[in-house]
Amino acid sequence: MLRGRTVPLPSLDDYARYGIALEEAPRVRVFELCRALAHSHRDEVLAMDSERRVSVLPHPTQVLLLEEWHHPNVVDAADRPSGSETFQQIARVLVSGNPEEYRPTRVPNTHWRYWPEGGTL
Repeated sequence: MLRGRTVPLPSLDDYARYGIALEEAPRVRVFELCRALAHSHRDEVLAMDSERRVSVLPHPTQVLLLEEWHHPNVVDAADRPSGSETFQQIARVLVSGNPEEYRPTRVPNTHWRYWPEGGTL
């Protein structure tokens, strides 16, 4: 069930079509299912505007919404968010309220294919 709607589980062929290599085929691991659902039912698995706002003060102004960015590999002690161009620019946007402070130069890497071990940590 996704948002009250019954959706079929992806077939093994769907995983291959989405570029998801099952680590223990034909067994599907939870993170592999999540990747497939994010591919086939993106709007149903991502937070809606009302859900994103549930933990913030009433009526804040949204200054920036990112779908992708360059995320540091926090497993590497030398690659922390505090040294990340992305997070430094996001901090400037939050302080200034100006979304133009976000001017990334690094290629986005938030798609799951960049983090193949992400479901196993």
